[in-house]
Amino acid sequence: MDINASRGQLVITAEFVLTEEHPSYSPARPGEQYCYRNGVLVFDGVTDLTWTGQLSSRPSCDPDGAVDYGNIDSLLIEGNHYTVEGDLGTIALHAASIRVALASDGTILTSHGAAADL
Repeated sequence: MDINASRGQLVITAEFVLTEEHPSYSPARPGEQYCYRNGVLVFDGVTDLTWTGQLSSRPSCDPDGAVDYGNIDSLLIEGNHYTVEGDLGTIALHAASIRVALASDGTILTSHGAAADL
């Protein structure tokens, strides 16, 4: 998992577990317990963001060199207020929208059919 905040946007890159009901689901690969897919959780139109507890556990470094903040345990949505909690600490923010995009072959596939590099 990686976290990038820029003016008006928060992007959390993560590995998602898909259930059998998801259209992109496939059986777990050998040696894996679940169907994993890389993707992003994107908050657009961010007007306020606080991140607390990020020092309670140090991020690790994945074999490919990427910073890994661990797992997301919960995502609470109350109107335009979002709270993300997990190994990363707690991120509370106000945003105009939220979207999830899964990756395919290193490219993020969005619901609009556009693509961006992962």
